[in-house]
Amino acid sequence: MNNFQSILSQINETLHSLPDWNNLSEFVSEFHFSWLKLGNLVQQQLVQARIDEKETQYQSPRTLREKRYYTPLGEMVVKRRAYVTPDGIKVKVDEELALPKDKWLPIVLELACALGVSSEFPNSHKLFQKWTQISLTEKTLANQVEHTGNVLQTQEFDCQCEPDTCSQPESTNSAPSKSDLLYVGVDGVMTPLNQKQGYKEAKVGVIFWSKDHQKIKGQRGKIRRREYVATLKSRNEFRNRVSLLYHQIATPKPINTVVIGDGAHWIWEMAQEQFPGSIEILDFFHLSEYVWAVAKAAYPKDEQQQKDWVKVQQQLLKKSQWRVVIKNAQSLNRKKPDLIEAIIDLERYLTNNKSRIDYHSYLKVGLMIGSGVVESSNRRVVTQRLKQAPNALVKAWSRRGYGT
Repeated sequence: MNNFQSILSQINETLHSLPDWNNLSEFVSEFHFSWLKLGNLVQQQLVQARIDEKETQYQSPRTLREKRYYTPLGEMVVKRRAYVTPDGIKVKVDEELALPKDKWLPIVLELACALGVSSEFPNSHKLFQKWTQISLTEKTLANQVEHTGNVLQTQEFDCQCEPDTCSQPESTNSAPSKSDLLYVGVDGVMTPLNQKQGYKEAKVGVIFWSKDHQKIKGQRGKIRRREYVATLKSRNEFRNRVSLLYHQIATPKPINTVVIGDGAHWIWEMAQEQFPGSIEILDFFHLSEYVWAVAKAAYPKDEQQQKDWVKVQQQLLKKSQWRVVIKNAQSLNRKKPDLIEAIIDLERYLTNNKSRIDYHSYLKVGLMIGSGVVESSNRRVVTQRLKQAPNALVKAWSRRGYGT
């Protein structure tokens, strides 16, 4: 009862300490800060009272030990006693009240990870401190989010393939059907880490069945169901994880595989190693960037001419007439160094990937030619978290029941 009266007194004191106001936003901000401070004080008193109540049942207390917890209301400090037990000196109340060893309570760690995946660390650090009043360094927050991500990532892939799903799928020359066509989209994106580490390549993969690709008239198609894999580790590690995820998704029967990616050599080396006999398609949107580079260099002040030239070349590419595109580029007025460089890059990109740009054949049998789904995966999995667009960490977090 005394504890309850104390809480009521503190609430009353807090309410009377609020200043008069003429600006709602300022008042709400002041009220939020005061209520946060009061809430933390009240929860600390309630928890400490419960600990003290439990410890009256024990005998032979030894040292008094302090424990700190990060809560949504701020940092909470509680004190518990150690006791002599047959198994040595233990803090009995920790087990009795399920006091965790880690000071990061799940609900706060979930908030930290949500902020970490949605914004750069300097900004997420600022918001975290503002919303929780927990004082910690940017490095501490970054390390905790990255550690949580690594733990979840390890748990996600710490499993073995079933024996009957680990064999490589057989290739087939027949036209692929919706029921047995599996897409593997792969991309790499340079990602900022912290100030000391600079940039590092994040590898992202997305795997989905063709039947899950929903076409919407007049709009970009949507993938109803897909699986992601991403890592900042080595390409070899990424290959292993893509292979593991692939075999978890693929059925035991022979299937057809389509790999979509940009011109990076490591992607196609992985495709030939992991998915021999697969259909390899150079991402049409990445290729279009090279076409646009030529157009912008040729017509730097005329956006309409840029669009018209690109549109013609894209139509030719979709008819597999890529050699005509090279000739069209070479016929431009090649006086400016940036235009010459853009044309050379386009020609090199096309010739190096000539076995992957038969778009006419791909479209004829209904295959996807663009890795828009991979690009959205970059935003969803990598950019939100590191380059700052799953949110994979938050998804994995919620799937494993943290914070519930």
